[in-house]
Amino acid sequence: MDKLIVIGIVLIFCILMVIYTQRDTASPKDKNLKEIVQDAYPEYKVIEKSTSIAICKPNARGVLDDLMIIRIDPEQKKNLRHSGTTLIATYSKRPSIREITKDFDAFFKR
Repeated sequence: MDKLIVIGIVLIFCILMVIYTQRDTASPKDKNLKEIVQDAYPEYKVIEKSTSIAICKPNARGVLDDLMIIRIDPEQKKNLRHSGTTLIATYSKRPSIREITKDFDAFFKR
């Protein structure tokens, strides 16, 4: 009987551990993705383009050049690719600040 109690406690602990680790702890739900990206990179201009978020920098003529485009597409897995001077990042779910900075810091160092 004691063995069954121990097995039950361990099983409940394992279930709680799986639930805890699988929770969506990406970001506070009160902020949208644009605000999160703007907080991470305040020196750049962040704009919304239809279903994407663009991180832009003004060029010499005052026109905004897209440095990065962030897309969220549940049908695709995480994908980072270059298109000219623009980095296009596709995520399957809303990325956290930590994930965004990890992916983009190498690109911004250039």
